[in-house]
Amino acid sequence: MVTTLMPLDPALSPQRVLRILPISANLLPAEVVAARRARRARRILLVALILAAALLVSWYAYASHRVQVATDDLHTVAGQATELQRSQNRYAEVVGIENQTDTIARQLNTLLADDLPWAGLLSTLRDTGGAAGVSVEGVNGSLTKTIGTSATSGTLPTAKGVTTIGTLIVTGSAPDKPSIAKYVEALGKLDTVANPYLTNASDDSGSISFSINLDITARARCGRFTTACANSGGN
Repeated sequence: MVTTLMPLDPALSPQRVLRILPISANLLPAEVVAARRARRARRILLVALILAAALLVSWYAYASHRVQVATDDLHTVAGQATELQRSQNRYAEVVGIENQTDTIARQLNTLLADDLPWAGLLSTLRDTGGAAGVSVEGVNGSLTKTIGTSATSGTLPTAKGVTTIGTLIVTGSAPDKPSIAKYVEALGKLDTVANPYLTNASDDSGSISFSINLDITARARCGRFTTACANSGGN
């Protein structure tokens, strides 16, 4: 047998003959691609709907739980309030007495608005006299008929605009006239009295008897149910 070798075509080298051409083509029909995309979109939408439904169910369950807790708390508080109201009925008498006490205190506050503590005023006059070296032996006082109106002299020399509500006559004895003058000066510094002036000073067996007229100011009014009284009548 005889074999004849044919010369190779230079254009068809072994490498060129075995090379795979880089050619690709999508042979799927367009309706198949569209169907796949539609199924993928439906799956995504279904998952989203399931997640949203799960979130809504969870939120509803949480809200229902909170409402139930609040309702239980409301019932508990309502029960406590009812029990307290029942308990309060046992102390109705005590509450009534407290209300009556408050009413009496308000009435006393109104009735004693013009209360004048004479004992405190007399103590102030005596203490002031003792500091000046004089002895207060008698005090005669009276209030004006209409409380709150000006008396004979009107206002304080050292505190203008303070209303006077009555008058005083203070009698006593002193070792000398300078002591009386010191006493009058000390009385002028008090805010419970005003306008002290000496009306009589006579020598009586080694001591000088005196008489001083004063006005009582509105600042002397005080009491338990009104303005609290100061410890002293000084400024």
